[in-house]
Amino acid sequence: MKKTSSRFVNFLFLVAGIACLLYWLANGLIVRFNQSLLWLWPLMGGICILRWLIVGRRIRRGKGPILRGSARILWHIVLLAGLILFTFVEGTILTAAIVPPQQNLPYIVVLGAWVNGTTPSGALRNRIQVASEYMKENPQTIAIASGGKGDDEGISEAECIFRELVARGIEENRIVLEDTSTSTVENLRNSYRLIEGEDTPVGIVTNNFHICRAMRIARRTGDRPCYPVPVATSWLSLPHNMLREFFAVVADTVRTVL
Repeated sequence: MKKTSSRFVNFLFLVAGIACLLYWLANGLIVRFNQSLLWLWPLMGGICILRWLIVGRRIRRGKGPILRGSARILWHIVLLAGLILFTFVEGTILTAAIVPPQQNLPYIVVLGAWVNGTTPSGALRNRIQVASEYMKENPQTIAIASGGKGDDEGISEAECIFRELVARGIEENRIVLEDTSTSTVENLRNSYRLIEGEDTPVGIVTNNFHICRAMRIARRTGDRPCYPVPVATSWLSLPHNMLREFFAVVADTVRTVL
């Protein structure tokens, strides 16, 4: 029975490894391969398949587990601690992602994302769409289009946001450009300088998986009231973005503490 159970658990690692590789391939072909940290998926897939090969060989030869005694207990403790940390952080990210947006905000900051030449990426297109809908429902709201131009982009992210908002029927005089920032920290810091009044409330328009970290940065950047305006993410991109955001939130927390 114990041997059968070990074979089944090992088979699950093979399934997980293949799933990781297929997800990486699908994400790369449908979205793009040069996404930040997308290489984690083939890495995890390779580790799972390597584990399946090594443990499977030991099972066939009638050998026991590689780690024994205290080393095995310590390894399980490390795995459990990692699982608890991962679950807690992902739960925090998901909780922040479902907060409904505050209405009648005088300003919203539309955070930039990758621009493919002059065309917004899927993530940026979704942010622009939500921003335009919000501005139509709240006609007094001013949008700050925030984001500089990367080496692989044809125009700045701010200019792309501006063009797309205008194409969706938003008046040009309701859009302010901030086209120098290269990170979320700079997005918010530079955008805040364009907002009149230190106590003026502002909404942060970004993808739902990014809301948690963006709001933490926004609150550290200034004392003004800030509110999330979450944007839905495609089901294909969500697992990768949630995984990537886990590392980003942990890194941001460590930097803040240190």
